[in-house]
Amino acid sequence: MPGPLWEGTRDLHHACEEHPVGAAMASGKPPMQWYADWLSALYTIHWTVDQHIPEIIRRSEQVQKDLTDTNCPVNIIRTANDYVNRLNTEKDIVGSAYVLTGAHLMGGEVMRRRLVGYPTSHLEWSDRKAAIVELTKFREREDVIVEARNCFQALLNIMNEIKAA
Repeated sequence: MPGPLWEGTRDLHHACEEHPVGAAMASGKPPMQWYADWLSALYTIHWTVDQHIPEIIRRSEQVQKDLTDTNCPVNIIRTANDYVNRLNTEKDIVGSAYVLTGAHLMGGEVMRRRLVGYPTSHLEWSDRKAAIVELTKFREREDVIVEARNCFQALLNIMNEIKAA
């Protein structure tokens, strides 16, 4: 599967966008509990990944603030815990950081404007240009396609769990 990272993950990226939970997020009108559950899963992942990535792209504090601001019950998303328990290598962390940082920076810029009335501080950046520099470093890696795919698959599993709740 060597080649550009985005190309090697395109199918799963699109699957996430087309999933009913992903589509609800993209619409800017997800049920608040789905949004809170999504933030809970993101917090679980970021709490693990953020320890290993540059500070400018860490998001756990912002995700936690947003989760609190939903005023919804905090549900533990089992599939998010399952995923972080498999993040054992530098490549696992980079694959996850690529997917999450790309989502928060690129799609997140659009999402932030659509999610009117939802807490979105995890989609806001003190220095977006510096964050993009860090994302570019991940994008240049051709050796983490499997790990990035694992992250996208985990996100699909998380969405399935949220939808089934």
